[in-house]
Amino acid sequence: MKTEQKIMSQQPLRDIAGDAIASQMAFGELLSADEKRYLLDHGVVRSAKAGELICEQNQVDARVYILVIGAVEVSEGEGREKVVLANLRRGEIFGEISALFKLPRISAVTVTRPSVMLELSGEALETLINNRPLLRNAVLQRYRQRIIETALRSVSLFRHLPASKLQILADNAVLSGFPENTEIVREHDSGDSLYFIIMGSARVSRQINGEVLNIALLRQAEYFGEWSVLTGAPRAATVTALSPVEVLQVDCQPFLRFIQDNPQVRDRLDMVAYNRHAQAMQSEPHLAYQDELDEIVEEIESIIDRESRF
Repeated sequence: MKTEQKIMSQQPLRDIAGDAIASQMAFGELLSADEKRYLLDHGVVRSAKAGELICEQNQVDARVYILVIGAVEVSEGEGREKVVLANLRRGEIFGEISALFKLPRISAVTVTRPSVMLELSGEALETLINNRPLLRNAVLQRYRQRIIETALRSVSLFRHLPASKLQILADNAVLSGFPENTEIVREHDSGDSLYFIIMGSARVSRQINGEVLNIALLRQAEYFGEWSVLTGAPRAATVTALSPVEVLQVDCQPFLRFIQDNPQVRDRLDMVAYNRHAQAMQSEPHLAYQDELDEIVEEIESIIDRESRF
């Protein structure tokens, strides 16, 4: 921190912010002098204390930040469920996913050292990159990389794995979106992909005797489709988007290679898969039992009716 204070005392803060923009990993080297000036002219330089929450998870917010000095922590969850996804330093950008794609914040960002950052509106960044296809592609690639890493690290199965172990999944992942009330997977269909929910919620259901039975509700950081991937069996249930849902989709073969290299994940996944499948299958006997109860009630009512005639 002393080095940073020395730099600030020797160089105007605006120049320091300009250097941070130039070093920005997502697109800094692609910016012209005029574009760097545009960001400075449309941004506000602000300071933040250690412990300050800059971005709140699930918050709707269109502000974008470029870290000029200091450090911030990117995390998901709270309390004992909190997972640190990344630590960002000078020149890093954050908040751009929510701003550019009109999504709620997918993670929280907290200041870990006294920091200075350039705060921009999402509109200012969008105006800049829309005029430059090469710049837009660089930001989109950065978005894809960050949201995939965040989605994978948020899953409880993977939280204690180093990023290098998840690389095979990240390299083979596809981002997909589903509107509300869309069936993402359908019961009895073949299934060769596993899905991780990035945003939104979905309902798990089965159809039994012509009636739809709801089994479970899935939310952000949860996954589905593991039964078919592990066993090769058809889908055991239908998963329907209850709201607009963003998912990370990983095909069967790369995922099987991943769990082969990480047997501890395979063991935990097997347990979850079989428990879920057993829960889904229990619904059928339950309905049969209910039918038996209905028959008994009808028989009792019939007996009472006959007895009342005498």
